[in-house]
Amino acid sequence: MTDPSLTELRAQIEALASDSGRYVVVCGRTGEQPIPVAGARFVTREVAERAARAAEQYRRALRRYDDRLPYYDLIAVEDAASEAATTERVVGPTT
Repeated sequence: MTDPSLTELRAQIEALASDSGRYVVVCGRTGEQPIPVAGARFVTREVAERAARAAEQYRRALRRYDDRLPYYDLIAVEDAASEAATTERVVGPTT
């Protein structure tokens, strides 16, 4: 069995992404959102975790071409901006 290609892994991540998602994939140490999950949002933590695993595979495959590619400890987290927006809708703006 062969490993998925970069194109297949990116398509998998894009298929998991949602414009209305509350979760993002970030580096647990730096908070960065590296390629291929930069800017992507996911509906649930479980979906974001699947995207994180696919992103790890993607970066591992990419590292075969560039061994200087930075390492990230990818984790799924609820986006603070979406959490604040939800709180504002439920509670109302503070003045």
